[in-house]
Amino acid sequence: MSEICSFCGAATDVDLTCQDRFDEFPALEFTNPAYGKVHLLTVSCFMIQHQRYSDPALIWMQEKLSDVLEKGVSPGEIRVQMSSDVDQGKRDWKIERQPDERKLPHINWSITIADVYPHKDDPVSYCAWVERWARATLEELSY
Repeated sequence: MSEICSFCGAATDVDLTCQDRFDEFPALEFTNPAYGKVHLLTVSCFMIQHQRYSDPALIWMQEKLSDVLEKGVSPGEIRVQMSSDVDQGKRDWKIERQPDERKLPHINWSITIADVYPHKDDPVSYCAWVERWARATLEELSY
């Protein structure tokens, strides 16, 4: 039976949820460098669209997505920044959204994980779709 994800708006069903789709992606990204170059984008888009980031983490990640997509900063450089900016011993905020945080406004995302998923068998197509997903997410988040 088809349902709609209450967070991102993707069509899902009991056998293939957004989380199920997402859980397949790290295996691709960690075992094949052709997929791995978009790992930061994959995780950030999924976390943003499913309201998993705390407010401070969301602000930080929005800035980092902008750095990668609009300023050409490499994901490797972002990982270096992460080690100093979001190191658990240095920050006073949580990465994941906490139950007592305000509810985020709903966004009608134009591209979701369900749009990327059919392209998972081809690294070129997959990476192009992940980048498209990231650009749409950043644009719609900023709107």
